[in-house]
Amino acid sequence: MVSSLVQLVGPYLTKVGIDDYILRGDARGLLFVAFLYLTTLMFEFLFQYLRVYLLQLTGQRMMRQLRVEIFDHILRMSTSFFDRTPTGKLMTRTIQDVEVINELFTQGVIVVFGDLITLLGIASVLFWMDWRLALVVLSVTPLVVLVTAVYRVNARDAYRGVRLHVARLNAFLQENLAGMTTVQLFQREEENFRRFDRMNQDTRDEHLRTIFYSALFFPCVEVLAAGALGLVIWYGGGRVIEGYLLPGVLVAFLQYMRRFFQPIRDLAEKYNIFQAAMAASERVFGLLDTPEDLPDSPHPRFPENPRGEIQFQDVWFAYTRNDWVLRGITFSIKPGETVALVGATGAGKSSLIGLLGRAYEPQRGEIHIDGIEVRSWGKEELRSHVGIIPQEVFLLSGSLLENLRLWDIRISEDRVREMAEAIQVDRLLRNLSGGYGTEIRERGENLSLGQRQLVAFVRALLYNPSVLVLDEATSSVDPATESLIQGGIEKLISGRTSLIIAHRLSTIRRADRILVLHRGRIVEEGTHRVLMARDGVYRRLYQLQIENQNRHQSGDPVPGKS
Repeated sequence: MVSSLVQLVGPYLTKVGIDDYILRGDARGLLFVAFLYLTTLMFEFLFQYLRVYLLQLTGQRMMRQLRVEIFDHILRMSTSFFDRTPTGKLMTRTIQDVEVINELFTQGVIVVFGDLITLLGIASVLFWMDWRLALVVLSVTPLVVLVTAVYRVNARDAYRGVRLHVARLNAFLQENLAGMTTVQLFQREEENFRRFDRMNQDTRDEHLRTIFYSALFFPCVEVLAAGALGLVIWYGGGRVIEGYLLPGVLVAFLQYMRRFFQPIRDLAEKYNIFQAAMAASERVFGLLDTPEDLPDSPHPRFPENPRGEIQFQDVWFAYTRNDWVLRGITFSIKPGETVALVGATGAGKSSLIGLLGRAYEPQRGEIHIDGIEVRSWGKEELRSHVGIIPQEVFLLSGSLLENLRLWDIRISEDRVREMAEAIQVDRLLRNLSGGYGTEIRERGENLSLGQRQLVAFVRALLYNPSVLVLDEATSSVDPATESLIQGGIEKLISGRTSLIIAHRLSTIRRADRILVLHRGRIVEEGTHRVLMARDGVYRRLYQLQIENQNRHQSGDPVPGKS
């Protein structure tokens, strides 16, 4: 505000210098006015610097806080949210859209406020000096307002389209970078390039729409400003010649006009920022307003001494409405019992485990752990007592040690080594090039699938869960390594309630019970011996696996492969 007011002083000092000193031949007075003018410029520079610095400082702090809130909100969302929301769009919301909102603050709202003060201040001074000439200056204002209104209507939709296409482009690019190996293996480079090129062209076309309206709007404002300047010179010059107006007033008017139309140009330019920021704000705050679909209970409960008892009661679940993946699932697991889940691909095994860890919620039925419905558990407590070792282990950039303890400073390196030794994988991990200090690349690309699985074993044991879930946990481990760590796996599940999904019979046969899933239902239940005595789904799966193993060992081709 002060900076805007200081800008009003310079042209008025010009008027004083001409009318009060130059026309009277007062050199001493003119020197004093020149000194005041230079002092005004110095103050203008100082206030402009402070304004820019403080705005940018506040903007950076605001950006940091907004990104923290977005990321915190994303962390609280359920797995189903990420199933339906592309990663690239979330990255756009968190990075680019927040940058655009920062532009609104640092170059938009505050600057516009200053421009409005400048406009009102200049208009007041103009009317004070000569109201007739001031009306000439303002005569073009209705035309400027009309042009701005037309521009605003057309530019708004164009800027929304730009943000939408940029988000789609980011999502497509992120997916392709993450799956580049698959893209190259199946020779999809040309097709994916064509799709990217089409999306890129659509994004360019939306940008060109905004450029078209801007390129049309700004020259219109310039022409109107030039027209107003011509009117002032014609009318004001005539009044100076006739002796009704002092020359200094006309010169001051011309200087004020430059400063008067500059804020109008700025306001028009800031409208671009407003449109981009409004589109970005809609998306950012739309994300922040997305409710948690799996909120914590307002009064969470959890047992003081978890035992690991599990109960599923008539559980139905679907990823999309009425497309049931699980149908009427009912079973119970006693504390310390080891139960295996068996079924063909798509039977619903991984979905059942996702419900147990509350990655999803069933549409019908209830799931209890130690007599408490999982919705009543706090998510943090639930997931600390239910340790899930997934088939695909996600690793972050950083050292092996930090990936094992997931940056939890409460877990010491000695504790990590102790747990690794307990399940007999310490030697395998120490044999890596840098031991526990080995730097892990993005997504663990420098580790084999089996080595990543070993990391998951140690992670699970470090948090000492009462319920342990192994989702194809040894599927990526070669038979020799599996034989080496089998004793460790037995120690891992010893004394814990364990739910195991596995295709290898060595693990399944040791289970206390086997549940057979078929098309979302439990169709069989019992021990390996009991189920083999029946002519059911389990026996057929078992025999099919034995036949495939025999074919591999004999070198015969497996049906369906060549």
